Amino acid sequence: MNKHISLLVVDDDEDDFILLKSYLQDLRNFQFHFDWTPDYHTALALMKQNKHDVVIIDYLMGSHTGLELLKAAMAEGCRMPVIVLTGKGSLKIDVEAMELGAADFLVKPEINGEKLERSIRYAIERAENMRALAESEEKYRNIFESSRDMIYITDQEGNFIDVNESGARMLGYTKNELRSLKATELYYRAEELQGFLDAIRQTGTVTNFEVTLRDKAGEKKYCIVSATLQHFPHGEFCILGVVHDITRRRKTERDLVVAEKLAMTGRVARMLAHEIRNPLTNINLTLEQLEFEAANPEFDTYFGMIKRNTRRISDLINELLLSSRPADVVREKHSLQKLIDDTLALALDRITLKNVKVEKNISEDLCEINVDAPKIKTALLNIIINAIEAVPQKDGTIIINALKEDDHCVITIQDNGHGIPADHIKKLFEPYFTVKNGGMGLGLATSHNIIQSHDGTIEVESEVKKGTKFMIRLKL
Repeated sequence: MNKHISLLVVDDDEDDFILLKSYLQDLRNFQFHFDWTPDYHTALALMKQNKHDVVIIDYLMGSHTGLELLKAAMAEGCRMPVIVLTGKGSLKIDVEAMELGAADFLVKPEINGEKLERSIRYAIERAENMRALAESEEKYRNIFESSRDMIYITDQEGNFIDVNESGARMLGYTKNELRSLKATELYYRAEELQGFLDAIRQTGTVTNFEVTLRDKAGEKKYCIVSATLQHFPHGEFCILGVVHDITRRRKTERDLVVAEKLAMTGRVARMLAHEIRNPLTNINLTLEQLEFEAANPEFDTYFGMIKRNTRRISDLINELLLSSRPADVVREKHSLQKLIDDTLALALDRITLKNVKVEKNISEDLCEINVDAPKIKTALLNIIINAIEAVPQKDGTIIINALKEDDHCVITIQDNGHGIPADHIKKLFEPYFTVKNGGMGLGLATSHNIIQSHDGTIEVESEVKKGTKFMIRLKL
């Protein structure tokens, strides 16, 4: 069965068109439908419609050239294969035509039916292949851009060749900003970067490699990376990788562990409170009776010691219960500035005694927050006391910042103390975990419990010998 092909011929010489038409009408395997125009503007309008299988353009067209028409048509969206004809062969015109998108370049005196048919057939096949390639590229580009994970390609120097929108969004950059960076600059820990590079160079592929990245704001992003090494013929290579953000999952897992330990601690605490308070009540009653019957000033010192220690035991039981049970929150509007000032006032003696410098930076658009004031002050106070104890004696500094991010209030408390080892940070909010002599390990567990009861989050970053930063996020 003969294949039907529609041709648009653009030539200001009708005799040349008739000659070209005669070449093609003698071919048996094809049936051609011809449209002819000698006019530049008519040709441009027809080429924009993309209704023909092939366009044949004469190079010389009076006041315009065929290359000018080709360039204008391509700019207007012409996607049909174009063959350029010329009266004389010219390498310069040939190269220019191909650069503009022509499928072929033929010299008129050398044309015959067979050569013209082959050029048309190749032009159509090439156009179909290009369309298929474009469709395939668009399909994979859609997958690339629609993925929720970060997908990236870097060269052997670590420069981004391409990255999808999810990757830019995950790290807080624009795509152009990411392309100006090296992937190596995003790693939070140098040893993780080195481990990743060693693994992919040895095997050519890495699956679910855990890394910590740093976003534009300097915050940690816990991620898993899967990547492959793609080699090129001249020894160069690129890395194609997929990054999955597990920050939220990590936080959820950590909060779940803490919640489970708090629940278990709560059960133990309630049992201990019941078992201890009964004999403690009997001790206090006996002490009161003994004071009344003895009525001797010489014993007042001893009675006072017993009372203070029984109160201390009672306070410890209350603290234990507070740290291990969900806090009952009574929210009201409170000035953030006053909350922080009141908290610092509670720690004033410690601050003064150690000569600690305190800096406050409260954003002007944060006037009030809806919280349980006594509980939030307790949460902040525990962190501030830890910071006071961590900073050096003479040049200790604590910086308290508060700013508004979207619908959240973000409070950071940063010190220049001795820092916290990485293996301790994972356990920091667990009940009874402490490295202090005589400490109970309930302060930060209580703070964590209070912040969670406000539907907030608390994070910590620390580097040994450089200091620690706590970050609290509360919904406004």
